[in-house]
Amino acid sequence: MQKRFFLYLLALLLAMNSLAQTRGKFVIHGTMTTDSLRNTKAKIQKVYLSHDEDGMLVVVDSAKVINRQFSFRGTAPAVPESYSITGFDNGGITLFLEPGNIIIDPFDGRYPNAAKAHGTPANNVNSEYQQLYAEVVGKSREAMERLRREHAEIVDSEAKFLPYQTSVFYRNTLAFKTAAMKFVARHYQSPVSLYIIRYDLMSMFVPKFVERELLRALDPSLKSHPMYKEIVNSLKAANLKVGSEGPDFTAMTPEGKNLSLSELKGKYVLLDFWASWCGPCRREFPHLREALRLSEGHDNFVILSYSIDTKKNDWLNCIGANALTHPHWLHVSTLKGWGSDAAKLYKVEAVPRTVLLNPKGQIVAFDLRGEEMVNKIKNILEGVETYE
Repeated sequence: MQKRFFLYLLALLLAMNSLAQTRGKFVIHGTMTTDSLRNTKAKIQKVYLSHDEDGMLVVVDSAKVINRQFSFRGTAPAVPESYSITGFDNGGITLFLEPGNIIIDPFDGRYPNAAKAHGTPANNVNSEYQQLYAEVVGKSREAMERLRREHAEIVDSEAKFLPYQTSVFYRNTLAFKTAAMKFVARHYQSPVSLYIIRYDLMSMFVPKFVERELLRALDPSLKSHPMYKEIVNSLKAANLKVGSEGPDFTAMTPEGKNLSLSELKGKYVLLDFWASWCGPCRREFPHLREALRLSEGHDNFVILSYSIDTKKNDWLNCIGANALTHPHWLHVSTLKGWGSDAAKLYKVEAVPRTVLLNPKGQIVAFDLRGEEMVNKIKNILEGVETYE
């Protein structure tokens, strides 16, 4: 009887999974063995499905915890992406949102980081990687403890013990690199490999190696994934110089629409980082207007002003009060201040900061200001200087 019920339940889950995948729908079901918080005795009443958007964790859904269980239902994104289940006080649960029936193994609500999700392709791969990671960390810890036992007589002497400790540390790092790269090679079609490269391997290699050896090993279908774009942008930012391609980004216009730098390819773009509170930025306004005046009759030059303001009213009021308007003067912002993704990509440490890009999206010059900037634009528009 018990075996028959198990087979029935398995068949039901498989049917639900197939139906969900067909319709692009997902179902997440989680069970807690303990539903209390880590730092207090309070019960976990509600959990949240969250997604990282431009560096900010945004809640997209919530679910009540009933009898230590919770569930989410919805439509999956176009490609599997990493999401988090939050609402705990000691971390969260990482999973990949994709069509199908996603099961979170029973876990202790006080330690949600240890929870594992499975049941769909990306989550199954990620669960396998979590197991591999745990094994590598365990072996690394064992190697260090063994070293301490073997050299107990010098373990208290930093000068004597440090060379041995350093050697084991680098052996452990090499073991992890090797294991992670082998895993990516086995799962070259899975989006999980993109996240492994981004968060576990990129910091261990120079940008050229990441691009030449790791990204090129992946299935071409992954090039359309948002994480692939993030990796490529990070590599471009690491190699930011005249002649290199400028990292792409997307930000919001004053009208609330998204605009990407890549949409302006085919034109010279003066990327202008500024802020409403910046005095030197205000002193550049007349020069920017002069550059736009010179561009009259030409359709191959635009200014894209990226505000690092944090308050929308400050941003918009400054645009209006100073008449920073022109058909070829575009404005965008994410209102995240110095934490703006574009500011990080272009290493903006002070404003104003300008970057001139050619029609191919390649960097022509940095930090052009005043008459120097106006003359550069004039020469480009008149054909005296060309960077195409």
